[in-house]
Amino acid sequence: MRWALGVALALALGAGTGARAADELQRTWDAAWVFAPAEGAAGYARLSAAELAEHLAAASPRAVVVYAHGCDGLSEISAATGRFLAQAGVLTVAPDSFARTNKPKSCDPGIPRGGLHRAVLGWRQAEMRFAAERLRALAPDLPLILMGQSEGGITTATIPAIGADGRVIEGWTCHAGWPEYRGLNAPEGQPVLSLVGADDPWFRAPVLHGECGAFMQGPEQRAIVYRAPSHLAGKHWLSSDRDVQKTILDFILTIANDTKKNRGH
Repeated sequence: MRWALGVALALALGAGTGARAADELQRTWDAAWVFAPAEGAAGYARLSAAELAEHLAAASPRAVVVYAHGCDGLSEISAATGRFLAQAGVLTVAPDSFARTNKPKSCDPGIPRGGLHRAVLGWRQAEMRFAAERLRALAPDLPLILMGQSEGGITTATIPAIGADGRVIEGWTCHAGWPEYRGLNAPEGQPVLSLVGADDPWFRAPVLHGECGAFMQGPEQRAIVYRAPSHLAGKHWLSSDRDVQKTILDFILTIANDTKKNRGH
C-alpha cells in the first residue's frame, strides 16, 4: 500500500493537476516529431504537430502510429523509425516527453540503467493518451497503432485500452519488480506484436527476465524473442534491422487493411 501512495504522490507533484498537467501534455504534443508519407526520393516529409490538421485534410495515410521514444528522449532511433514507417505509407507522431518544463532523469543509457524515476510511467502513458486522442479527433477513420521502444515500449505495453487498433512493443520484456510496470494491458483480441532480444543488456537483472508472450491472449497477440546465434539477441534497438522493420510493417499494414475492411472503406 505504501508504494501505491508513493507513486500517486509522485505523479501528483511531478505531473501536476488540472491546467498545469494539460499544459505539460500540450508541450509534448507541440514538440512532437511527425513523419508523413510523401512523394519524392526520400519517401517522407517532416511536419510539425501544428501542420497535422491541414495535412490530414488533404492526405490519407494507410495508418497512424503514436510512437513513444525511449528514456533518453527523441533520438536517431525515433527518427529512423519514423522514416521507415512513413516510407511505407504510415504517418508517425512521436511526442517529446522532454518538452515538459520539469522532466526528471529516468535512466542512464551509458551503463545502461533504468528505473531512476518510477513515476515516469504515468507521465508517458498520459502523453501517449493525449496524442492518440488528438489523432483520433483529426483522423477518426484511420487505423491507429501504439508503438514504443524501451521506456516507450513499457508505456505501450502497460497503457490501458484507449481505442487503438494494435500495439507494437520493442525492447521490453513485460517483466518487472514494480507491479505497475509488469504485464500487458492490451484487451483480449487486440493485435499486439512484441520484440525483444534474449540477451538485451538492459534486462540483466533477474526480475526483468522474460518476454511479453507470458501475458498474451489469443492468436492476434505475438511475441518474438531473438536468441543466439541471431545477431539481434543482444540488441536493444531491434528495428534498425531491415527484417525486423518488415515484420513490424507487415503487422501494422495487416491491421490497417483489416480495420478498413471492417469499417467498410
